[in-house]
Amino acid sequence: MGEEDTRGPVFEDVVFTVIPSEDIPDEQQIIDIVSSQGGEFVNADPSDLDLARIHLTHIISANIDFPQYTRAIERGIFVVKPSWVDQSARKGKLAGPRQHSPDPSQYFQDVVLTCADLPEGDKDAIIAGVIALGGQYTAPLSKLVTHIVTLNDQVDKCQTARVKKVNCKIVLPHWFDDCLRLGKKINERPYVFPDPQILRGDDARPPPGNAPHVEGATGTLGAAPTLSDTPTPSPSETRKNLNAFMSKKIMLSKDLNLSGHLQKTLEGLVNHGGGTLTDDVDEADIYIGQYRDGVDYIKASIARKEVANLSWLYHVINKNKYTNPLSKLLHYPVPRNGIEGFHNMVISISNYNGDARIYLENLITLLGARFTKTMKQDNSHLITAHKRSEKFEAAQEWNIHVANHLWVEESYAKCQNQSLTNQRYTTFPDKTNLGEVCGQTPLDMKAVEKAFFSEKIAQAQGAIPPPQAQKQHASPQKSMPASSAMPENSTPKGAAQQPAPTPLPEDVEMEEEGAAEVPTTAKKARGRPKKDVTTTPRLLDEEKENETPENRSTGRAAKTEALRRSKGQGEDHIKYQREMRRPGGVTHGGRRSSHLEDFSSPAPPPKRAGKRKSDENTYDVTAEGSALSDGETQDKPAKMNKKAKHSATGGGASTTSELPPIEHRMMVTGDERWIGNPKKEDADKTQLRLLGVQLTDKPEAVDILVAPRILRTKKFVAALASAPLVVDSKYLDTALKQGKLPSKPSLLHDRETEDRLGFRLSEALDRARTNRHKLLAGWTVFVTKDIQGGFETYKEIVRVNGGDVMMYAGRTGLKMPPSRRSRRDEKEKESHGDGTGSGSEDGEGGDDTVGEESQNQGDEDELDCVYLVSGTTEAEKKLWKGFRSTAEKQELVPRIVRTDWLLNAAMSQRIRWDAKWALDE
Repeated sequence: MGEEDTRGPVFEDVVFTVIPSEDIPDEQQIIDIVSSQGGEFVNADPSDLDLARIHLTHIISANIDFPQYTRAIERGIFVVKPSWVDQSARKGKLAGPRQHSPDPSQYFQDVVLTCADLPEGDKDAIIAGVIALGGQYTAPLSKLVTHIVTLNDQVDKCQTARVKKVNCKIVLPHWFDDCLRLGKKINERPYVFPDPQILRGDDARPPPGNAPHVEGATGTLGAAPTLSDTPTPSPSETRKNLNAFMSKKIMLSKDLNLSGHLQKTLEGLVNHGGGTLTDDVDEADIYIGQYRDGVDYIKASIARKEVANLSWLYHVINKNKYTNPLSKLLHYPVPRNGIEGFHNMVISISNYNGDARIYLENLITLLGARFTKTMKQDNSHLITAHKRSEKFEAAQEWNIHVANHLWVEESYAKCQNQSLTNQRYTTFPDKTNLGEVCGQTPLDMKAVEKAFFSEKIAQAQGAIPPPQAQKQHASPQKSMPASSAMPENSTPKGAAQQPAPTPLPEDVEMEEEGAAEVPTTAKKARGRPKKDVTTTPRLLDEEKENETPENRSTGRAAKTEALRRSKGQGEDHIKYQREMRRPGGVTHGGRRSSHLEDFSSPAPPPKRAGKRKSDENTYDVTAEGSALSDGETQDKPAKMNKKAKHSATGGGASTTSELPPIEHRMMVTGDERWIGNPKKEDADKTQLRLLGVQLTDKPEAVDILVAPRILRTKKFVAALASAPLVVDSKYLDTALKQGKLPSKPSLLHDRETEDRLGFRLSEALDRARTNRHKLLAGWTVFVTKDIQGGFETYKEIVRVNGGDVMMYAGRTGLKMPPSRRSRRDEKEKESHGDGTGSGSEDGEGGDDTVGEESQNQGDEDELDCVYLVSGTTEAEKKLWKGFRSTAEKQELVPRIVRTDWLLNAAMSQRIRWDAKWALDE
């Protein structure tokens, strides 16, 4: 009795999200079961699941085809199937996650076995193998058992299972033996009692094998001829709601040799799916190519962008669902000249039918071998699904090598001819057609990298500079990003395809500052000169991204030594080279997951074309005058780093350890002093660094904000959440002129703008200190993808204030999260109900989502409200009806608001409602 009272809910401490799938028929039921028994549900768009920001313990998914799967495993987050929820609820305790993994390599994941009347040695071997591959063992018979392993189905355990009608299969131990030898889970049908087929003495041929895993990946060119320029009169539901490429930039490689008609067709489909085409591999999120060669392929691969072929593109369009191109061998670019060791082979196929046969024919040809429909004595190999065929008998007579399809698949996956001495390739389970397990082998990317885009190959093709060029000090011009190394009025390659940022309304002085605009100090973080080559992955979370200069005092000599020592050290050297080439420095390079940040992630901000001076023209005149640039070109990290070292010691070689420690992090916005004058900018920033001031564009790190007046730029609005010292431009003038920070700073006073916007800056900063970046904690704000100023701008503002953002594009079946106040009331109710807490009015008591900031999170009329921040374009207006309908179905109050609602909340650090912000048809 006492133990039951002290036992917590089954899913206590479980923080989970659910990846929607057709294989999960009732997603809401799963959420309700876990949430009702102590779990915390995180409603996050799977295409924008930021695992670095969102704390999760479990991800419930029917498969591993979501972009963050690999990252989740690396972070120790359990990925489990819905069966984990059911079993945990039935048992009254958490089930083992490994036995419910959707990873197809754990092919016994669905198996719960018990043994009946087996020899002890066989029993131990089977149990060990099943458990190692995701299955479970139980000694007694229970309702959870899926397989009873026995040599005699008349024993008591088998009889009891029949009487009790346990839903399980009684199989011979031969099934487990064949699965383990083959390395695949085959159909149990020939091994099942009461009449196992494999015990029959006949020579019956196994039935034709269906190969579901090769669907959509039988070839490399997909179904291009069947695509048309316009949708069919009655398109499928998936085509109607196509959003697979939401906000993605796709590059179609020249080696595809697309006709103008097909190029136009693909562009229409990609645009319909929310994406755009680009000719610049550095801008692209997805690279679609035919072959594993060429500078663009190597750049995209090194940068860990999504690399796939046309077959994958068509498959995603048809299914309107992200799939990992590495999981299907023919969804990835192919080797142009085959694989070494196969060119003299002549291979035939037997007993594979339908898609599996087409798939294997293509694989054989791509390996470089010659495929023959009929088999003759000059054939070198036969690939067969079982032994019951004339070709197999002839191969035995003619001494032709015989193997199953796994040899072909794994040779292609590993880019190397695999030895036929491996018994996996010569195993042919009796009465089984191996076509059933065809297409399950994924690519081995370590082998692909070594064979097709290693450092040596990349240098030979000019994708990265040779070692001697990397050892030399980069000149200031070469160390600059492409945008800063060009004339002011020039446009980088690919810029023509990028629309200019949409100007905000006249009363919104918001600037969309693109990701390419990075502070000098951040770019020189690790002393690595920038090469304008490609976008490379962000550092792993374990690696330090925010070290101060005194902790990075290695200098150029150390880099040269690191290059020398790392030569020939395989992956470590490649990793080092990637970091050397990171555009935007360590903290702003941008990570491209090998599993692809998803297909409906927010639109990335357009790249900057040219210097900041030209950026002024991308915004309309605001209510207060010209839309000012932030005045930070932030273009020359290597040059800045070089000057800082020389200035610190009066010239000569030195290290950054001689710079003073960073005491303040400053953000400058709306100041024009550096526009068109990069030399003055470098000198001033060097001087500030010597005063212990580091310029940054990370709003959460700011403690000094410099602006000529109260602005509604992205930087100003987001930085207020950090409660910085807000000073006018005179503060910067004095610091640069006197060589020290003013002892009495000139605080920013702008009563006119305060009156116009309806808040007091001093009061907002007081509230920001109370809120501690949690003004929007517990809130999820929906924002349209076409919002003026750019989705990323508003995402950053919400993020720095502790909230979550979801792009709203009208997708049906969207689960809207409950409001913060609803969750608070539930927690308070639980706290009062069990007598374990006082449950204060404002929710103080340790809950991260409820604290002192709750007093600034709105009145009671915010209860159960859900917000959509929208513009007034026709495309956005069409979304309003669906948003209201979806919210009302979930018993939430929809509010569709202007951007002013969010900007006012972030600037005043207080949420309040005014009808003037509402939008209506």
